[in-house]
Amino acid sequence: MHLFLKNKTGSMLIDLLVALGVIALLSTITIPYLKKYQPNLKLNATARDITADLRYAQQLTVTEQTVHKVKFNLATNNYQILKISTATSTIKNVNLDPQVSFQQITGLINNEVTFNYYGGVSQAGQIILVNTNGTIATINVKPSGYIKLDQ
Repeated sequence: MHLFLKNKTGSMLIDLLVALGVIALLSTITIPYLKKYQPNLKLNATARDITADLRYAQQLTVTEQTVHKVKFNLATNNYQILKISTATSTIKNVNLDPQVSFQQITGLINNEVTFNYYGGVSQAGQIILVNTNGTIATINVKPSGYIKLDQ
């Protein structure tokens, strides 16, 4: 019986080493893949955040009956939500993740989306984002104020 316990203990040690080896092998395979996929996750999150902030500015304009705009700055890779009244005030200032940047903004005068009291915009356009992998996400702003994210 004493011999049986020694063999079981040795077997448990071998099982533990095999399990650690499998974990190490899987980690070696998946970590580089996750590092490559991470910029895509950040691009998707940033595009969703910008879309949500555009809708937020639109909602504020309609509910407060005060013009709000979202101003994009391609040089500094950030954007602001501004309330336009007697004195312009900043509602929110957002810096993009370093792995995501504005590739191009088309159709928007001065890179701004300005909402009217009905939720529409003064001009339609596109906001195109790109990540370090070269993957693109496009946010379309329609004249009616409809905001659509294409990934």
